[in-house]
Amino acid sequence: MVRFLILAMLLGLLLLALLKLLGLLLLAFGAVVAATLIRALADAIDARAHLGDRPAFYAALLSIVAVVTGVVWLFGSRFSADVSQLTDTLGSAWDSLAARIAQLPGGQGMVEALQDISLSGKDILPRLSSALGVLTTGITDVVLLLFGAVFIASDPGLYRRGLVMLVPKGRRDLAGDALDTAGAALRQWMVGQFFTMAFIGLLTGLGLWLVGVPAAAALGLMAAFLEAIPYLGPILSALPVLAMAATVDERTMFLALAVVVVVQQVEGSLVTPYVHKKVVSLPPAVSVFGVVAGGVLFGPLGLILAAPLLIVAFVLVKRLYVEEVLDTPVELPGRE
Repeated sequence: MVRFLILAMLLGLLLLALLKLLGLLLLAFGAVVAATLIRALADAIDARAHLGDRPAFYAALLSIVAVVTGVVWLFGSRFSADVSQLTDTLGSAWDSLAARIAQLPGGQGMVEALQDISLSGKDILPRLSSALGVLTTGITDVVLLLFGAVFIASDPGLYRRGLVMLVPKGRRDLAGDALDTAGAALRQWMVGQFFTMAFIGLLTGLGLWLVGVPAAAALGLMAAFLEAIPYLGPILSALPVLAMAATVDERTMFLALAVVVVVQQVEGSLVTPYVHKKVVSLPPAVSVFGVVAGGVLFGPLGLILAAPLLIVAFVLVKRLYVEEVLDTPVELPGRE
């Protein structure tokens, strides 16, 4: 009886600690996701230049630093000005957009419906501004995530072996295979997502600049980041685009809408089928509710990391339960 009480107390303390550390654990998973991308670049460099594992890793880090430094040096002042303009004018931009929507047939009802369900610009757009502020001011979390990603990417086998050792000896091969399968699936998704986000950000920013939308660079950057959120991201990124375009005139607003629609259609029809052809496909309802749950539980970071977390969980369930326990063959895109 005493042993049972002690065990129950220890389990309770462990559960309480996990609940308190959920945010940190999510940040650690974010470091794993970033490390996956760094490792993919290092392996690609090694495959072409035959530098060896460690030199290729350092070359990947230097490449990332060089690209980021070059972009900041060339476009930093422009991005800074656009972000400042975007955050300063989003509130008034929504009022302008709502006024223009109200002039359309049935538009007044649309505006009132949005206000009734607390989706008015005074609610959404400040939240978007707040999310953007979190991305730009969460320095501590970003630094911690990046340092963790570098350490993990430098020797991923060390952390893999540590996790496998926590499993009973007879099941370590299965645990290692499951981790490798999930890791490969995550890598494929991350590489494809990186190219998709870059495509969306570049074309959206360029298109909005061509049609005369203010703060086009910042809007393109926001569209790229929000593309990481399945299904909901494109909708969230379209709202500030239309709001900023409405501050110019109706023609610019409709042209901006056309830019958003065309870019999303091209991405969905041409880019995604190519870059994600080997990636695990999540059921749409699972993706949507998983993303919403991530946002409710963990805020902006939960929204961003919900998709890769779902990918890993989906693959592990298929490998460890459906295939191993139920003895049912399944397709696992993480496998070559």
